[in-house]
Amino acid sequence: MNDVTGNDQTLNLISSLANIYRLKEIPRSGWLQSGISKDGVESIAAHSYGMAMLILYLRPVLLSRGVNVERALNMALIHDIAESIVGDLTPEDKVSEGEKYRAEAAAFRQIVSGVQTGEYFRDLWEDFEDNQSPEAQVVKRIDKLDMLIQAYLYEKKYGIRLDSFWENMDDLFKESESESIYTYIQLNRFQVKGNKV
Repeated sequence: MNDVTGNDQTLNLISSLANIYRLKEIPRSGWLQSGISKDGVESIAAHSYGMAMLILYLRPVLLSRGVNVERALNMALIHDIAESIVGDLTPEDKVSEGEKYRAEAAAFRQIVSGVQTGEYFRDLWEDFEDNQSPEAQVVKRIDKLDMLIQAYLYEKKYGIRLDSFWENMDDLFKESESESIYTYIQLNRFQVKGNKV
């Protein structure tokens, strides 16, 4: 089919994907701000992939708790796409939560504008931001868990301490689907080949 509508939809899709694919190249700011070399830092897309894998690993327990796993997976995959325009803002950037939300909401609208699944993507993102649904609460927790697993791995790889990433996390994971993973990595942070660092 070669009609104008089809061409416009394809153009919008390619434009949207061009933004989203930038996430493969944008490093996560928190790691850079912690002194890890840009060459060794995961991308924003790698973070979203890690989250999706965690959700898949935790699928049985999530299903047993009534979580819509497909929705949670989709939410994990799209939750950071606005960062392809606004960047990966951290507390060090001194941007208020309100400013960050407004900038990301505008970027998100721009990215999914004219895309057939745009409304669904916006619904997922707003659900994630509102943090009220069981799926949003799981994805918010998995967002932190993926960060902590990466911190755990970086601490081992580079022989450094990334204590600020671990602060105030215990309550978030208490009696959650991922409590055992969190407990293990938190207790074994500085074990290297059976020895304390």
